[in-house]
Formats: sequence, structure tokens, C-alpha cells
Amino acid sequence: MKRRIFVATMTTAAVLGLCGAVTPGIGTQPGLAATESSPWSQTDSNAALSRANLIEKVLSRATLTKIKYLRSAVAPPNSSPCLQAGAVALAGGYLYALTAGKISKYNAATGRLIWRRTPDQSYGYEWLAVSHNLVIAGGAGCVSESEPSSIVYAFSASTGALVWSRGLSETLLTEAAVAGSYVITYGPGPVTSTSTVLNIADGTPVWSSPGCGGLASQVVVDSLVMSYGCNPQGSRTLDARNLATGAVAWTLPGNWGLQRGDQSGANGKHLYATDPTGTVVDLNPLTGQTEYSLSQAVTVLAVDNSRVYATCGSQHQDLCGYNIGTGALEWQDTQLIGTPKLAAEADGVLYLNYGAALNTATGKRITRIWPIDPPHTALAVGDGRIAAVTGRITDLYGLPGY
Repeated sequence: MKRRIFVATMTTAAVLGLCGAVTPGIGTQPGLAATESSPWSQTDSNAALSRANLIEKVLSRATLTKIKYLRSAVAPPNSSPCLQAGAVALAGGYLYALTAGKISKYNAATGRLIWRRTPDQSYGYEWLAVSHNLVIAGGAGCVSESEPSSIVYAFSASTGALVWSRGLSETLLTEAAVAGSYVITYGPGPVTSTSTVLNIADGTPVWSSPGCGGLASQVVVDSLVMSYGCNPQGSRTLDARNLATGAVAWTLPGNWGLQRGDQSGANGKHLYATDPTGTVVDLNPLTGQTEYSLSQAVTVLAVDNSRVYATCGSQHQDLCGYNIGTGALEWQDTQLIGTPKLAAEADGVLYLNYGAALNTATGKRITRIWPIDPPHTALAVGDGRIAAVTGRITDLYGLPGY
């Protein structure tokens, strides 16, 4: 498949953009890009980490076979010593890419670079969100193992100008998300793990809670922040805290592992976690009560309004779809080429990181959108497009004309 790569090196303004200077905004372009309203505005779609776009209607089972490669956006090489995992968002007809340690805003319909910023390269960046006309990025330090630190930046989505930044000491950021007017962060440190909630307007801390460590995850469901805490004996717990105040709503003892939820706001009803026995269960986010278990499930990849999608099977190499209301197994795909590491769901289609697109009702493959190798490390579906990241390159796929 031939790539049409848009590298911003053709004009003086674009060359400045490569060096981190701001290229003047070009505004909303006429045509299809300006009419879409189904954003994938942060790394995992929402603070529940659902990896599902519930309002995308352009890309669907009916149009899937017409989807083709559109264009690529490429960031300059990275000289940072830190691992840069990459993240991507699609909102308002724009592509926001956090690749090679740089934050870039492109016109999604043309590939034109609008602005680019290069934050402190002593951090490794892997989280991105677009909200409140801000582009927010977070990263963990890689220079000092004995003094871990992290940083969160907020840039103007319009101009790329820095609005605020907030350092997080004694923390290696592993999860961050935006819910309402808050930025929620989580990460382990040399002694404790810490959940910190920031005001999205100016980055000021709202509340912070230390914990006893845990897997690299944090989930917001029904305006409750789920993270790891400590009991009086110093053992790990699973805690639910009020998003606005940090007040504890409920606590479960034992070594729980957070996975994903459905929605971060008031409509959120499902929280998926691995219980102390190793079973993936659905918890009521308001009470912590177990509602059902997912037979053979290992890693939850995505959650939409109808189903939960997880790796499964005795060898952990199958893919299963479970009914979200009951937890009943609806289908199991045992013919996968490899174990999927990443998925994105939109309008009845489940996109896997190695290019397969599945019917969410049956698990059957509809088509392959991109080659198997190399598998992509970041996926987003929104505004009628699919964004897929490999290294410095962000590929866009969609219907002709997008």
C-alpha cells in the first residue's frame, strides 16, 4: 500500500514548525472535515478508558469496505533518551499527534501542519487529550531512577502557546485522563503510588491521594476515580473517590487490577477489574459490588454500550465478545493471526492494531484495512477517520474525500 506522506518541509512556516515554532492556524477548512462531530478526544477515548466512540456514524459496517488509506503525518526524528510511546486524538476536523516526543496539530483533511511543540525531552510522553480548547500531554521522567518525576502540559489548541505546566514529584506517570473540568493522573513512586487531580483551567492541584502501588491504570466511571489505596496495615486496596473532592465512596481489600470502564460521567454503569483470584469481573461503580464475571477473559480491550471485548482462552490468544448486561459470552474468535494488543470500537466495528476490522455482533472479520506488519501502537476513530500510529508516522484512513 503506497503512502502519501505529508512532511512539513516545503515552506518557511512549516520548517519553523519542525523546530517547534508555531505555524499560524489555518482555521476550519471547508468540506467534510468541518462537518464531523464524533471526536476521539483523548488517548483511550474517555476517562473510563473505554476505547469506544459511541457517536461515530460515518465509519460503519456498511461503509467499511470503502475505507482506504488517505494520508500520513510524520514528526521529525527524536533525539530524546526517553521512550516515546505515542498517542493520537481526532477532534473538530483536526489530527493531534504526540509522536517522537513532539505534539503536532494537523488539518486532518489535508495533512497540513498547523503547529508543533517540543516539550521537555527528559520525559517520555504517551498520553494526550483535547478539551476546553487545550491540548494536554503527560509524560514520565527517564533521567533519574532514584528521583522519579512526571510532568503535565497544557497548550492552547488554537495556537499551540503554553497555557500551564505542572510537575509531579515522586511519581512516574502511567495514566492520565480528562473528565469534566479535571485532569486525573496516577503513577507509582519509590515508596507510594499517587493519584492527583488537577484543575484543567490552570493546572492547580484539587486533591491528591497516596496508595500502596498497583498496576499501571486508573479508571473514572460515574464521576468516581478508581485507583489503588492502602489499608491501615499497609496492604493495597481498590478505592473509589469522588472526582471533585477526593472523598472515599468505597474500598475493596486485596490485590485488584483495574482494566476499563464504559463511561466516565453519570451514564457510567460498568467497571472492569481483575479480582484477587485473577478473574475479570464487572463491578458496580457506585458500590464496588461484583455484578458478574467474564469467563476466560484476560485483558479488556474495549467497552461499548452493548459488549465488552477482551483477550481470552487458555492461551490468552483468542478474542471474546461478552454481553455488557449479563457478562454472557456471545462469540469467541480463535482464528486470530496474533494476540491483539490494542483495539478501538465505533458503530459496530472493532478495529485491531494489526489492521483487522471485526463485526462486533459476531466477531467475524469484515476486512483488513492495513497490513499486519508493523502493528500500530496507537489507534483513534473519530470525525469519520481512523488514525493509526507507528513510530513517528501517523496514518489516516477513511472514506474517499476525507
